[in-house]
Amino acid sequence: MRVMTALPIVALTACTAQPPHAIATRAAGSCIELSQVTARHVAPPSSVIFETTHGTYRAELLGNCAARATANDIVETVSQSTELCRDDRVRVFDPVEAKATGSRSFPQCRIGSITAVPAA
Repeated sequence: MRVMTALPIVALTACTAQPPHAIATRAAGSCIELSQVTARHVAPPSSVIFETTHGTYRAELLGNCAARATANDIVETVSQSTELCRDDRVRVFDPVEAKATGSRSFPQCRIGSITAVPAA
């Protein structure tokens, strides 16, 4: 009898499952699924571009954390989650300087808004 009761619940769950999307929604705003990120790079002076399997997204960096960031810098996510959302952190650093001091010597930057970049 228990098997009969569980069967409709399993069937209902399978019908309502949705495929993962590159951008999800958390209470604070938009999030990027990190598992779907294919590339990331700095867009000076204060943005990071994330290319995903479902589109491209611009994450604004708050404050003047990355004021000296250049297009050659590396972006490291600091999120402990599978998503990168507003108020999460990234570290932007020069790869040459990081060889001498380590990437942890660079400040963490807080993510502001995350918006979709229209396809060209």
